[in-house]
Amino acid sequence: MGTSYLLLLCTVHKNIEIADTIRKFPGVKEAIPVIGAYDCVVKTEMTSPDDVNNLVLTSIRPLAHVRSVLTLHDAPKLLLSENA
Repeated sequence: MGTSYLLLLCTVHKNIEIADTIRKFPGVKEAIPVIGAYDCVVKTEMTSPDDVNNLVLTSIRPLAHVRSVLTLHDAPKLLLSENA
């Protein structure tokens, strides 16, 4: 199972509402409203990057107050062992 992080930009003052909504989606482990360059950080644990991309495209991007999503997937073990 892979871990991915999603960095969301939201409409002003909507990050708490968005986090509360996203927390209910399958595969989402955490959704934390934050202050700074992004408005919400989401941690997912899904079987593949394609599953995460599907979650973003079908469930998160269509939300009215989500402006953009930056997706960060964990590095494959092969890449991690080469750099060790």
